Amino acid sequence: MAQFGNEEIGRAPHGLRDASGKRSLSERFTEWSLNWVPDSMVFVVALTVVVFLLALGLTPHGPMELLDDYAKGFWVLLTFAMQLTVMMITGFVVADSKPVKSTLIRIVGIPRTARSTLIMFCLIVGIVAWLHWAAGLMVAIIMGKEIAVRKRGIGLHYPVLVASAYAMMMLMANGPSQSAPLLAATAGNFLEKSIGGLIPLTQTALSPFLLVFVLFELLTIPFIFVWLTPRKESAVDITDEIHDEFTQAPPAENTRRSDLRPAERWERSRLPLSIVGVGILFWIANFVATHGIGKIDLNVINFALFGIGMVLHGSARSFVASVKQGVGTTSGVIIQFPLYAGIFGLIVHSGLSEVITHWFLSISTPRTYAWIVVIYTTIMDFFVPSGGSKFAIEAPYIIAAGQKLGIPVAHVINAYSTGGQLANLIQPFWALPFITAFRVRFQDILPYTFVIFIYAIVLASIAFLVLPAGL
Repeated sequence: MAQFGNEEIGRAPHGLRDASGKRSLSERFTEWSLNWVPDSMVFVVALTVVVFLLALGLTPHGPMELLDDYAKGFWVLLTFAMQLTVMMITGFVVADSKPVKSTLIRIVGIPRTARSTLIMFCLIVGIVAWLHWAAGLMVAIIMGKEIAVRKRGIGLHYPVLVASAYAMMMLMANGPSQSAPLLAATAGNFLEKSIGGLIPLTQTALSPFLLVFVLFELLTIPFIFVWLTPRKESAVDITDEIHDEFTQAPPAENTRRSDLRPAERWERSRLPLSIVGVGILFWIANFVATHGIGKIDLNVINFALFGIGMVLHGSARSFVASVKQGVGTTSGVIIQFPLYAGIFGLIVHSGLSEVITHWFLSISTPRTYAWIVVIYTTIMDFFVPSGGSKFAIEAPYIIAAGQKLGIPVAHVINAYSTGGQLANLIQPFWALPFITAFRVRFQDILPYTFVIFIYAIVLASIAFLVLPAGL
């Protein structure tokens, strides 16, 4: 059985190059994306300039008025940005805890064949990613590495394994941890007045329509990856070098408890965090029992994640160390959300949102509008990989157009989220954590994720055209 990382196979797993040695379409596509699709910070700055010029040309506001509009919106998302930051960190903290890691490692040993291993892996990553994308990322990397090490030689094609981890993360876009549905469900959000109140998660991420859609994807996509897996003699494993890297144990802590200062013992004690964490979880249980899941908003989710993280880590030392790691995933939200909020101010206060709304109305009907939002978001998210933060600038016109066509706001949000999941499958930006962790290149997994992209866009088209009202 071949090894992934060998020069010949590492460049061209499962037919990435043709017989003449020329670069395949997937390699050229990846190179183009990496060359011309810059960091999301560059995008938000470029968008600011573009929207400013559009507002200058299409609205009566002059340059100084537009700067005032920009300033009015700049801090609108400050509360929401902090809420999302906390959610991202606490989700990471939960998945990074020792009980979760040890459970995942034990689960890896259950399946015996390549087929059952791949199906199990896809299902677990998909479910966790749907619940919380940061936790899904951690689970995918932890389990994926363990599978790559322990399942060598059983015919599990390594590029397919990595591609399945990345592809199943797409379910996060329709999950309860995404910015669009959470924003609409949280009191005091900037859309609350224009949409006539709050939109509970039971109408968006937890709606029967979207749950059935996600469940169908969850149960069918793993079998597509099984079909894409080459025969055992053609499958490739990780190299010995990658194997040694994945199995390298972290340095052991040799400090004896008797040598610790009293403050250090408190840092390692399970008592303080466990008391607070259990108290939080009791409150969450009482809240759900009293109000039901329809009243769950971003603050309730964050509170629950805080409690779960505290209980799982036990000690303040372990909890804080994990938080420090998780903070690295939040830089985009902290810095870019005010910039997107400024663009929101330009669009709303200048009147540009009305211009764009009329354009959407001119190309849509009540039956096609949700599908148009899916396609629009897919295209925009490929070129502007914002992780949902650009919903702040798009919501004023896509929701307004939907309302004028009689489309429920919740259904527009569902269409918007679905478009975001599609773009991620062929966009290397969000694959960077997987590429780094698994030591692959994007072109190694693109042929497989592209197949899922085609499949998912067909499913989305059927769902939002055949069932335009989400029924």
